[in-house]
Amino acid sequence: MAASKDTLNWEVSVGVTFASFMSAVSLFFTGILIAQFSSFDSTIKVPLLFLIISTFSFIFAASIYSNAGIEISAGELNLVQKYLEYANNILEFLGLYLFIFATPLVIGAVTHDKFLRFATIAVSSVGIFLYSRSNFSILHKEIKSRLTKQWLTLAIVGLGLGVELSQFVTQDFRFLDYGYLAAVLLALLIGMTWHFCRTSNQYDDSTGVV
Repeated sequence: MAASKDTLNWEVSVGVTFASFMSAVSLFFTGILIAQFSSFDSTIKVPLLFLIISTFSFIFAASIYSNAGIEISAGELNLVQKYLEYANNILEFLGLYLFIFATPLVIGAVTHDKFLRFATIAVSSVGIFLYSRSNFSILHKEIKSRLTKQWLTLAIVGLGLGVELSQFVTQDFRFLDYGYLAAVLLALLIGMTWHFCRTSNQYDDSTGVV
């Protein structure tokens, strides 16, 4: 079933609001970390990079949502759907996911309290796992195969968990351990975003997504 003009208007409105709010939140925390950069552990570089990318992703997603609203007025509904697909993928994989993965890494860089660090890692990992497997995630809309979605979810969570746990044993920023895993995770999320933007199924009639 094709998405109606009212439905698209609602999606654009929600998208702009959420992306704008999250960009403000991400920028706020990024600014605080940059202002006190020299006082943190060297491992702060990875979560800070994640937050910077996340902030720009939220901003670009909000901009794309806004441009989609303009196309609705012009009656270009097919173009609006393509804009929404791009914005949704950027918002989720390079915005939301990186923001969530950055949170326990920031905690790990600013405190040595093991309970707080492990608790934050557990909450973020379980949260990402459950969300990615749920019907609410973009993965559910983009991937029809349940098995493929399951393996991709495990890859994302596994890499994120690997980065977070490797932070415990990394005294200095070394590319071949903590930094390497972070680079692989980032490459995976960027690759997923690029792939799904090119071959999106979010508004495919066969998916039932409107």
